[in-house]
Amino acid sequence: MEAETMKKRRRRSAEERLLELEEKQRQTESKLREQLAKLEQQKRSLQESPRIRREREMQRRALMERVSRMVPEWEPTQILAAIAEVRDRVGEHGDLLKELAQRGEALMETFKPRRGRRPRAAL
Repeated sequence: MEAETMKKRRRRSAEERLLELEEKQRQTESKLREQLAKLEQQKRSLQESPRIRREREMQRRALMERVSRMVPEWEPTQILAAIAEVRDRVGEHGDLLKELAQRGEALMETFKPRRGRRPRAAL
């Protein structure tokens, strides 16, 4: 009776064991890469000065405010698609990139926020 309840052990072939080891190695390597990337990110954030971080954040906010003033009816996904479309059209053409940079600077000045308080009716 005991012989019937006990299952026979199935020995894995060398190929099966080799595949398992390779899979385990891949998983270990991917975990290690993730940990290294996380450490690199922490290292970059510690090396970055608070002043530079604040300036970059202020530039990002200013850009977003100006984009929303320029095309208030557009959704963020539409804005992203427009940027991708321009990137695809421009490609590696340096002269077009310079032209875009000049036009972008002009637009940044055009949509620069006005100084002073807004009237109550605008709120």
